[in-house]
Amino acid sequence: MTPAAEQSPSRILQGGLLARIPIFSTLSLDAQKALFDRMRRESIEAHQTICWFGDTADGFFIIEKGEVVVSVPNGVGEQIVINQLGEGDFFGEVGLLDGGPRVATVRATTGVTLLRLDRTAFHGFLVDHPAVAIQMLTEMGRRHRETSETVKEMRNANLVFARAYTGLWQRICDVIASVAAGRAFTVFHVALFAFWLAWNTLLPDRARFDPFPFGLLTVICSLEAIFLSIFVMVSQNRQSEKDRLRTDLDYQVNVKAQTEIMEISRRLERIEAALQRGVSAEG
Repeated sequence: MTPAAEQSPSRILQGGLLARIPIFSTLSLDAQKALFDRMRRESIEAHQTICWFGDTADGFFIIEKGEVVVSVPNGVGEQIVINQLGEGDFFGEVGLLDGGPRVATVRATTGVTLLRLDRTAFHGFLVDHPAVAIQMLTEMGRRHRETSETVKEMRNANLVFARAYTGLWQRICDVIASVAAGRAFTVFHVALFAFWLAWNTLLPDRARFDPFPFGLLTVICSLEAIFLSIFVMVSQNRQSEKDRLRTDLDYQVNVKAQTEIMEISRRLERIEAALQRGVSAEG
């Protein structure tokens, strides 16, 4: 591991890499240079783990080269991939601020070169540049306000889907499929077929318009079945897309909830351990 400042910082600074990171976005070029000088460059081999879920967050990383995969464990210990990051991306910024446990596991999928900022080095940077701390707090407050406003404006995904992917043809198919699945449609056809068969069976031959084997009725039923199947399939395809969207949303919510629950459990364990140490010290 070598100091990042030993190599030219122009690519990082002139490329605006630090400026693209939310908590550093308001820093001046001089402040970015001072922060860059505190970073260390690390090389990670392919398939090596950079940080584990639940580990204490003691550093922030910028991917200078290569790709990593971000995952969280599910209830049976399997790793669920939630993101893939490449050159110019970053991770660990939340832990840089609160020092809490990692909320995900990060592994290198290729050889990776990282710029690492340790939490202690970051605190030293803030001590040397107190005005920057105020700028960062202001930026974090602004982003929190924007996030709150965005949450207020969130709409039901199914309603958005319905408005975006429902045209006249889709509405017609939905109406026909809904009517065909109703009781009135079935009763009407039973009555129609009974009347048709009775008329062409019980009346005299000269009054019958479709005698046995009821060829006209067969043609009408076949055509109706063909068109009904088309309408139902179109409507069913839309419903399948809506179900897939709902399933994806449920999956994302479940992964997020599981991560937060595991985080709460770890915090409770730490609180319990601290209480036990306090009781032992008093004893």
